[in-house]
Amino acid sequence: MKILALSPYYNYTKVALFENYGLLWSEIQSYGPAELELFPNIISQEEFRAEKIKDLMNSKGEPINAVGAFVSVGGMLHPLEGGVYPINAEMIEDLLSCKYGDSPMNLGAPMANRLANMAGCRYAYIVDPPVVDEMSGIAHMTGFPDISRRSVFHALNHKAVAAREAMNIGKPLADCNFIVCNLDTTISIAVHSGGKVVEVNDINSGSGPMSPRQTGDLPPLQLLELCFSGKYSLEELRIRVIGAGGFVAHLGTDDFEDIVKRVRSGDRKAVAVFEAFMHQLVKHIAGCAGVLDGRVDSTILTGLMAANEYFRQLLAGRIDWIAPIVIYPGSDDIYALIEAVLRVMRGVEAVKSYS
Repeated sequence: MKILALSPYYNYTKVALFENYGLLWSEIQSYGPAELELFPNIISQEEFRAEKIKDLMNSKGEPINAVGAFVSVGGMLHPLEGGVYPINAEMIEDLLSCKYGDSPMNLGAPMANRLANMAGCRYAYIVDPPVVDEMSGIAHMTGFPDISRRSVFHALNHKAVAAREAMNIGKPLADCNFIVCNLDTTISIAVHSGGKVVEVNDINSGSGPMSPRQTGDLPPLQLLELCFSGKYSLEELRIRVIGAGGFVAHLGTDDFEDIVKRVRSGDRKAVAVFEAFMHQLVKHIAGCAGVLDGRVDSTILTGLMAANEYFRQLLAGRIDWIAPIVIYPGSDDIYALIEAVLRVMRGVEAVKSYS
């Protein structure tokens, strides 16, 4: 069976065609400013992007009706369990209306559904959207009853690497305890226990450790005072916390390779910021070990930062007392989508229902 996988971003869409596990081809379909300025917002680009993918298929000599299943990353939906979800009308309405939040990922399911309709195909899915929420009530609770902690993280990559690691150590996923650290421009650190993500920081609010683009946890009272100081508007603060904080705020860049070079060359400011980052990162990872009472099968490092050997060695030297450390560098969302759909097609995993 041929499966088409999609992953939309702000100005491009990853597209890949597989035949079972074999990759036939993959493309990053970019859109220029002149094309995108015709649309008032990213959500209105859905039909345009879907048609572009259909044209790409034709240029590859692959008619759209040759595809047996379509799969996309999920978007900002209401909280739900991890798994594979058939795309339905309610899901599409929630994504296109941005009912639960705006994101380029919201385009994925509507695009996959449109292409499936063109192909006369009834199989169209999303997998592990970023709003996967498997935390217990106590993990959601804060000391302020008006505010609950949310679960928004790199769920697709987290779930994929946890499943691979369970297979590698020869244990059922339901019997495994992992700490998974997705280290990209945003960072999510999660406790995986019994096949569920029972604790994780919310990357949509900038919580957790400092990251290349986010502030991480901030002293609440100081943040409140800043909110009412008149120095910043709400939107300006939001951008600073979740998009222009961390390394960007201190060093003017989110290029991790460049930052490591500056650290290794002795740049005093870069060294100070990097050491603060490492301190916060280790603190959060160790906290996850505490949630598991120290019973951790593996600590998994994944994402773009995990490809940097200098950083890996420094971090490993500070957390190797917790559990064996394994590396899955990068974030291969396309292969994660394919693996999940094939589990469904082979009857290994049941689909869930979005409502």
